[in-house]
Amino acid sequence: MLGGVTADVATQTISGSFALPLGPVVSGLYRQVFRLPPFNTSEAGFADQQAYFPKLVDRPGFLLTLARAGAEYVGFGYGYLLASGSQWWNGLEEPLEEAFTAETGDRTFAIIDFGVLPDWRNRSIGRLVHDELLSRSGAERATLAVRPTATETKAFYQRLGWRKVGYEVMDPPIPSPSFDIMVLEQMPMIGR
Repeated sequence: MLGGVTADVATQTISGSFALPLGPVVSGLYRQVFRLPPFNTSEAGFADQQAYFPKLVDRPGFLLTLARAGAEYVGFGYGYLLASGSQWWNGLEEPLEEAFTAETGDRTFAIIDFGVLPDWRNRSIGRLVHDELLSRSGAERATLAVRPTATETKAFYQRLGWRKVGYEVMDPPIPSPSFDIMVLEQMPMIGR
């Protein structure tokens, strides 16, 4: 377990199956963040997150970073390293070059879910969780999928250096009809 501290908010990064006992904490944070617009996640969406989180912790390179203010968890982010032969880049409306999409198992870290509780936003907590999670990944770059309607979320990522590389239409359209695929090529260097 690794972590950092900023203005009375501490982070903690947990790898692999050690994150499993924190599943209920993560799901609670997820619910508080994604129940709000523009996400408006349904009960089925929350149930999906509770079901897939335990499966993700066994993926190679899985990391969970939590932010805590005193006894209260206020932010989270988790993801994993894309395996060689990953399907992550398939299905984009405009395919990317093979050299860009080739995965080695340690080239790209995919952020699956990320959020900060509404009352704790605009205090650099998102940046703290982001930088801690990605710096611990050991990857060369990172990727994520974000709803095109989540303009504030996309603006946050763009301020951190992320850029859109593609667009994916979902079939079926769950949890969103489409996603912008973003990449960060200059990884944070906390504690490396």
